[in-house]
Amino acid sequence: MEGPSNSLAGFPSRGFFTSTTLPSSILGDGMRPYLSQHDTSPPEDQIIETNPENILIRALQLSKQKNELKPKAVNGNIRNKRLADKAIERRSPAKRTNKSVDPGMSSISVPDRELESYTVERLRVFLKEKGLSTRGKKDELISRLRSGNDHNH
Repeated sequence: MEGPSNSLAGFPSRGFFTSTTLPSSILGDGMRPYLSQHDTSPPEDQIIETNPENILIRALQLSKQKNELKPKAVNGNIRNKRLADKAIERRSPAKRTNKSVDPGMSSISVPDRELESYTVERLRVFLKEKGLSTRGKKDELISRLRSGNDHNH
């Protein structure tokens, strides 16, 4: 009886075709090795050089070199200071409006459900207008304002 080994003779294989156990590469990792049928040695004039330095270190050094090539301002922090100043300018008007006190505001009572949405600074302004203590956490300030609103009604 002629088995598969005779008809497949000359083909690359990893073992005998009559083996009863399956190789670990078929069962486990699923990767099969490549069996080349041609010469895979590099040409004689080919020279392969590898850099033993860690790739992360090389990437950091390259980015540092790129940053050094960029034109710098007289003071390296000028750009950052300008960005910070712009951010403060954008936020400042909102803070100023929170701190401003309208003279007629003390006679107007603030709805209780709106108190939760106000900042601590604004709550303190309301408390100051009513002559109440401005110390404590946000929840304490809100409860103090609510009790102050109850006394005004």
